Amino acid sequence: MLQAADLATIAQLHRDAEHCFPAGVLERVFSYLSVTELTEYMPTDEDNRRLLIEQEKLQPDTEAYNKRWAELSKRKAEYEQYRLYPELPDWEVMGFYPMSKRRQGGDNWYMLDFATRKRLMGGHARVGRKFAGRVSQLITGSTGLDDWEWGVTLMAHQLDALKEIVYEMRFDEVSARFGEFGPFYINLRLSPAGLWMHLHL
Repeated sequence: MLQAADLATIAQLHRDAEHCFPAGVLERVFSYLSVTELTEYMPTDEDNRRLLIEQEKLQPDTEAYNKRWAELSKRKAEYEQYRLYPELPDWEVMGFYPMSKRRQGGDNWYMLDFATRKRLMGGHARVGRKFAGRVSQLITGSTGLDDWEWGVTLMAHQLDALKEIVYEMRFDEVSARFGEFGPFYINLRLSPAGLWMHLHL
């Protein structure tokens, strides 16, 4: 998995990786291009204000309100930083799959109004958060760049964690009703020396 700020650098990194091996050793079987982006469904400042006032029953300009506001603002800023400039954990297993939202008959994601889509994605995110500490994920956008709309990268220490999160997510309406999935790939994180030995070079 290569990351860079621009396409030219990605292309050069790709060539540099190829040159680490003798000619003919590597054969490309799959490639995917996507970009980091902020999701349109993430909570806004107005969403956070409503949460504090309507659900948590806090009064604006009180110490309790200001403390919770600072917590939510910090969480929002950290999430935005990770989505745009991810620092992936050095965990042993990585999974990847591309996906799109369905556009068929009554299951056309893009015919739903924004409020409904945001509500559904909120439930989808809550399922994912149950795996915090076991699975780290990165969602990148590829609409107009590749055949699918998003790339999903999942990292874990144990293989079963990836299996469990994907299985449980499929019962959520966003996946069960509106999800279209491409091929799944699993990777092991190896040191350069370990990779050389794994390939018997």
